Amino acid sequence: MFFNEIIATTLDEVGLSWFDFFSIGHITFGVGAFLILSLFYTIPKNKGHTPIFSLLFVFICTLVVLILWEFLENIIFIEIGLKFEGRADSWQNILTDVILGVIGALGTWLFAYLIFEKDKNIWAYYLFGITSFIIWLIFFFVLRYFTIWYTASIIS
Repeated sequence: MFFNEIIATTLDEVGLSWFDFFSIGHITFGVGAFLILSLFYTIPKNKGHTPIFSLLFVFICTLVVLILWEFLENIIFIEIGLKFEGRADSWQNILTDVILGVIGALGTWLFAYLIFEKDKNIWAYYLFGITSFIIWLIFFFVLRYFTIWYTASIIS
């Protein structure tokens, strides 16, 4: 039972445990949000102009987006009936989701520094970002499929 409080192994535990199959999606969300917001840094910088946002500000905006998503997901989506299982996430799950999104954003920021800032290669930076976004998304769908399959095999 303790293990289930940390990692959801059934659909009933999704949103209540620290980690569930949606947790991987939050890493993807952090990568994607940072990539989109970093356009305000990379495009002007690539053209030789002063960036509109610094990468620190991009990170802070990404953090705000991650927190706002949790608010939207756990209050608004519940009210309009779009929330998975129709229940609010536990505070542990919300905290984990934000931390994993931050990890995705920090990894993208590190790569922005290593590739874009040092080599000024905007295409490699965004190719990495889009590729990692797609890989995490595929990993999310595979993990979600196996969680649903595992839950269905237990029930039958």
